Amino acid sequence: MFNKNSPTKISQNLIGFIIAFSVFIWSFSAGIVTIALPTISQYMDINTALVSWVVVAHLLVLTSFLLIFGKIGDYVGYKNIYLGGLFLFTVGSYLSGISLGITQLIASRILQGVGSAMLLSMTPAIISKVFPHTTRGKIFGFISLATTIGLSLGYGVGGIVTEYMGWHWIFFVTVPLGAAATILTYFYLPELKTGIEYRGFDLVGSILIFLAVILLIMPIEMGSKLGWTSPLIIGGLISSGVIFLIFYQWEHNYKNPLFHICLLKQKQLNISIIAGFMTSFVLTGTIFLLPFYFELILNYDTDVAGIIILLSTLLIIVVGPMSGRLADKIGSKLPAILGALLLATTMIILTLIDPTVGEFGVVLIILALIMRSLADGIFSPANNKLVMSHSPPKMVGSVSSLLNTAKYLGLVLGVVIFETIFDSTISHSSGHMEGVTGTGAFQYSVPVETLLTGFHHAFMIGVFICVLIVAASFLAKENTDVTDGLEVEPINKDIIEPES
Repeated sequence: MFNKNSPTKISQNLIGFIIAFSVFIWSFSAGIVTIALPTISQYMDINTALVSWVVVAHLLVLTSFLLIFGKIGDYVGYKNIYLGGLFLFTVGSYLSGISLGITQLIASRILQGVGSAMLLSMTPAIISKVFPHTTRGKIFGFISLATTIGLSLGYGVGGIVTEYMGWHWIFFVTVPLGAAATILTYFYLPELKTGIEYRGFDLVGSILIFLAVILLIMPIEMGSKLGWTSPLIIGGLISSGVIFLIFYQWEHNYKNPLFHICLLKQKQLNISIIAGFMTSFVLTGTIFLLPFYFELILNYDTDVAGIIILLSTLLIIVVGPMSGRLADKIGSKLPAILGALLLATTMIILTLIDPTVGEFGVVLIILALIMRSLADGIFSPANNKLVMSHSPPKMVGSVSSLLNTAKYLGLVLGVVIFETIFDSTISHSSGHMEGVTGTGAFQYSVPVETLLTGFHHAFMIGVFICVLIVAASFLAKENTDVTDGLEVEPINKDIIEPES
């Protein structure tokens, strides 16, 4: 229930806090795991290609299920999916912590991925349902802030925890946080009905999109091991393309599709979604490699590397909310362009860094990290608002899940492709394939010049992608003729009915 004539901000603020806190936990977990990957690699005596699956498996499952849970949320309500996601994520964290080997760890991370898909697919939908268009930029800014703070603290805390307590504890520390978020959500997040009548679930479409994403990511990840001309690699990529086409045709003809094909005809919606995909690709690929850069090139301990990444992102505490408010006042296009330009500059700096110049090289790395975080904090709220401004009122859940599908597909591909370029480069330069099939200790015996070449090749791909992001940001336009969100009274579990 709500009353637009006498709205209160108490409930809105509480809902905003719950969403931001939940996203913080997810990003904190992502950061704390990423910084610990080199240690896990050494502990289990595995290479970067295999240890990357601790991240890739989680993101792969997350990406594959986003559209599915977005559609289910439109039927059963956003709270139910959100709550279930927090619960599964917390259980997955505990199971990851007690894992005895890489297989068990990856399996636990897959369970976490399902929970993450449920949680993250609902986040933009809840924001669009609860908050009016005139304040959504600010809310998306706080979500971006929570994401960045979570990642930054994850790197800092993860380095310290890994160094002094062991890598198992990087998963245990998120369990009480997840439990707290689950309790808050249960008691204080209201039911959000969409008013959409249940007309059956698109099981065929769900299976098709899951297979298409899996068959896209796995061949890219395995290409450097089996060879890019391997029948398995080529066959997997072709199969993915064919299944995507079948999915498109099925969704076009099915009466109650998982994904509304009509959304693909909205040019401005697609431009902003593609820009978000490419930005996630660059941001995640970069931050995946940087811990290895600190440890392999600069010989820093894990805790030192984590603290450097943490300190370099503190400015985002101010920039994130300011960027969201700026998008509300002047529109989202200019902040998106500025963020894209900052990210492009970041990648150019990373390709030019030479650690042999001493302290100046370290200063440049820290500068690049600061600019990367600023770029994320400025671009993400603006681009999210751009996307949701083009969402039809009855398709908020679908557009929300489409936005996140693109974003997290970018996360997966960023990790996979940056890691593949790095491993392939050092393996080729070393004259054998041990870099991708040998042990995790192999990279520590590779000459610095060879490692540096691998990092630079990966970062150069980031520069090219950033040029496309800048172009997309210039082309993007915001739809200002948008239905406002709901104004929520300070209630616990009353139902918010959809606007007529």
